[in-house]
Amino acid sequence: MRPWKAPVETALILLGLFLLAFGQQQQLGGDGLARWNALLQLWQRGEVADTIYSMIGPLFATPLYLLGLGVLQYYNIILFALSIGALYLLLRKHIDRSLLRTFLLLVVAGSMIAPHVRNFYGEVFTMVAVGVGIVALVYRFTKAGWAAVILGAANTPATLIGLGLVSAGESVRFKRLRHLIPVGVGGLIVVLEIWFRRGFDAEYTNNVVIAKTVMPYSGLDGFSYPFFFGLMAILFSFGKGLVFYAPGLLLPVRKRLDAPLFRVYLLWMLFLAGLVLAYASWWSWYGGDYWGPRFFVIAILPASLALAAVLRHPYPSVLGNLGVLAVLLVSVWVGADSLVLGSYFPPECFIGYYQYAYVCHFTLEFSQIWYPMVRPPHLNPGQLAEFAYYGFVLAWLAVPLLARICAQLADRMSKVDVKMWRF
Repeated sequence: MRPWKAPVETALILLGLFLLAFGQQQQLGGDGLARWNALLQLWQRGEVADTIYSMIGPLFATPLYLLGLGVLQYYNIILFALSIGALYLLLRKHIDRSLLRTFLLLVVAGSMIAPHVRNFYGEVFTMVAVGVGIVALVYRFTKAGWAAVILGAANTPATLIGLGLVSAGESVRFKRLRHLIPVGVGGLIVVLEIWFRRGFDAEYTNNVVIAKTVMPYSGLDGFSYPFFFGLMAILFSFGKGLVFYAPGLLLPVRKRLDAPLFRVYLLWMLFLAGLVLAYASWWSWYGGDYWGPRFFVIAILPASLALAAVLRHPYPSVLGNLGVLAVLLVSVWVGADSLVLGSYFPPECFIGYYQYAYVCHFTLEFSQIWYPMVRPPHLNPGQLAEFAYYGFVLAWLAVPLLARICAQLADRMSKVDVKMWRF
C-alpha cells in the first residue's frame, strides 16, 4: 500500500467538511426557520411553540444555542461532521481502512449532502441518528444503536415506516419478535411529543398554499398523489429522482461486502425504502422549494458504500466498470453542483407562485443537476476553487478504475485475431 494514500484521503475528507461548512452560505427558511424559532422560543421565553414540526432534533442543538446563535446556525454541518467521525470509529476495526476512507470521502464529496447542512431542517438529524445507529447496533452496540434509530425516526414521524421495515428485517433475521419493540417505542415517543407540543385537538393539515397547475393532482392536500406516480417520480424524475441524485443505489454489492457490512447496507436500504413508501402519496413528495430530493438524504449512505465497494473491488467486465465510472462521474458532479451551484435554480420554477415548478421536477433541461449545462453560470474564483477540489476527488477515485478498464480493453484487444479482418 502507498504510505501517502491514507493522509491524502484523510485530508480530502477534512477539506470537504470545511467546504461544506464555509464554502456555502448558511441560511434559514421553510420549516428549518420554524424549528429554529421554536427552539429560541423555548429557551428565551420558556414557551413551547405551537408548531407542526417535531422538536426532538432541535432540542439536541441546545448546547450550540448556549454558545451563541452564530454557532447554532452550523448545527447540521456539526451533526454531519460528528457522524463522519462516529462512522470511522465504529468501522475502523471491522472493515478495510481503504474501503472506509473511500466510503467517507464519497459521503462528503460524492453526495447531495451540501444543501442539507446549510439550513436548520430536520432531515440531517434523522439521517445521522438512524445511519450511525444502524452501524452501532450491527457492531455490538445494540442498545445505543436502537436508541439512536428510534430517536431519529421519531424526529420525522413519517419515517416510522422505515423504522418498521428495519425492525421487521431484524426480527426475521434473528427470528425474535422483540425486535419489533422499537417500532412501538418510536410511535409512543411521537405521540407523547405531539401531545406535549400541541395537544391532540390541534390541526395537522398542510399550512402552505398549494399551487394549482396543469398537473392533474396539483392543488390537493395530504396524501393525494397517486402512489404509483409518486413512486416513479421519487425514483426516476429528472429533477428529484434518486436514480440521478444517488446513483450508487443502482450498484449490486452483495459479493463485495462481508456479512456484517452487508447487513448495515441492507438496513439502510430498508429504512430508505420505508421513506419512499411514506412519501410516494404525499402531495409534496418532491420536498418543496429545495435542491434535490430533500426527504431522502439517508440515501447517500448506502449509495456511497456501494460505490466505494465496487471501486475497491471492480467488476470483471469492461461494461460493468464503465457503468461504475458513469456512476462515479454523476455522484461527484452531484456533490459539486449541490455545493457550488446549490442556489442556481431555473427561474421558470418560480413563475406565478410555482405555476411551472413541475417542469423543474420532471424535465431534463430544468433539472437542478443538468440546468448549469443548459445555461452555464458565471463562476467567481471561490467557486472555481471549489470545483477544483471536486475535480481532484474525481481524478483520485477514477484513475485506478480507468487503469483497470484500460488493462481489460488491452487484454481483449490482444485476443483479437487481426488476420481475420479484411477491407
